[in-house]
Amino acid sequence: MQYILRNTHENYTAINNTFTQDKQLKPATIGILAVILTNKSDWVVYPDEIARRLGISRRTVDEHFKLLEKAGYLRVYRLGLGRGKGVTVHRFFSDMPISDSYFEYLKTNLEKELSTEEEN
Repeated sequence: MQYILRNTHENYTAINNTFTQDKQLKPATIGILAVILTNKSDWVVYPDEIARRLGISRRTVDEHFKLLEKAGYLRVYRLGLGRGKGVTVHRFFSDMPISDSYFEYLKTNLEKELSTEEEN
């Protein structure tokens, strides 16, 4: 007889199984997304930090991010800071593919949040 045991009382994360069963994703891509999703929802994802945590190269992380983006689990929003001031990159990760309409909602909320921060 086999049993699957889970300790749901401490250090536990609830995630949707969709990405773990997605045939478009490589096992390593699933692992990287799992590492990302086990952090707090407001944690800023830095590819260098992911590479350091997993002992892999930044290039490898970038390759897996491209797979996640192609499959819809990662959406990237580049926000210009004004002429000559550069661009900020905002990454949204999910355990389910992010629809276009939900991505628009996320961008709108981010812009509101950033404009509120500028006023303070």
